[in-house]
Amino acid sequence: MKLETRINRHLDRLFAGAQDTLEHRELIEEIRGNLLARMEDYLAKGMSEKQAFQTAIQHIDGMEQFMSDQRRVKRVPYWTALLQSTLIYSLVAWIVTIPTRVKLEGALLNNLLFIVSLIVGAAYVFYMISNRGDQDRDDQSTQSSDQDETMRIRMPVMKQWQRRVWWLWAAVIFVLWGTEAALRFGSNIWFNRPIEVDGPYQLAVILVAFALPLISIIVPLVVNRAYRIVSKYEVSENI
Repeated sequence: MKLETRINRHLDRLFAGAQDTLEHRELIEEIRGNLLARMEDYLAKGMSEKQAFQTAIQHIDGMEQFMSDQRRVKRVPYWTALLQSTLIYSLVAWIVTIPTRVKLEGALLNNLLFIVSLIVGAAYVFYMISNRGDQDRDDQSTQSSDQDETMRIRMPVMKQWQRRVWWLWAAVIFVLWGTEAALRFGSNIWFNRPIEVDGPYQLAVILVAFALPLISIIVPLVVNRAYRIVSKYEVSENI
């Protein structure tokens, strides 16, 4: 059996359940050419045809699953929406932390959030201006699947990162709260003394100290938003 025939049969069987789209056909042709080149190289090194074939196809195992896990989204609207959401989150966090400026830590955090909001806002405006032409073309042809106008997103990877970021954020909050509690109340707990709060001002200071770390929730919120808006800007791949 010829090498190309063997490869064609293997690819036909491997991608039998895949959608018949232009992107998939181009990818299959690329894999076919790559496999043929690999097998010819292995044969030149003295491998048998069967060994060369088995060795060459190892690197495409699971390719069908990889393809089915991907989503194509309209690049400009997707990043515009994500930057917009990030700007809104940072502005809300900045507004919420304004009352905490009575403390040094609160003032520093509020200033940091203001700077972040400025940077994200500038990035949003710059992205909108630099991609205005692409956005206009997208409005005229919502079914466009040009490589320059779309991007691929692997949903399982994004979902995995979404979960990891939430768990990491929870761990960070737990550590920060534990550290704050140890610094403020560790001596009382160690010597079995009652914890006393001298007046409403000290209570407010303690509450602010424990509440400030919660502002970092904007990070997992942005990642969560990036995952959820994929379906909104997904491009149909049917030809």
